[in-house]
Amino acid sequence: MSLLGSGIELTIIGMGVVFLSLLALKFVIQGLNRASAGWDRKAHWSEAKAEAKVETAEEAGDMDLVLAAAAGYFLETERAEVFVPEVTRSPESSWARLARTSRAIPRRPR
Repeated sequence: MSLLGSGIELTIIGMGVVFLSLLALKFVIQGLNRASAGWDRKAHWSEAKAEAKVETAEEAGDMDLVLAAAAGYFLETERAEVFVPEVTRSPESSWARLARTSRAIPRRPR
């Protein structure tokens, strides 16, 4: 009976630790959400777009052809490295002999 009491006590302690850690995680996420709410996303993204060079549709079209050619070359030249050994079964193996002898003797008497 003392083992049952110890088990219940351990279960309650374990569930309490998990509950408290989930509660702490909730508060951490809320704090991060509040911290990021003050951050001006539109100002940040406009600066990032100004710094980055935007490609035109013509330049992107050439890149599509290069990527398609590279993908085609890769698919034609690469193969999966699969090693499949041949399996042969010797009729004189101990496994085969055991199977033949157990077939002659039934497992359960009837």
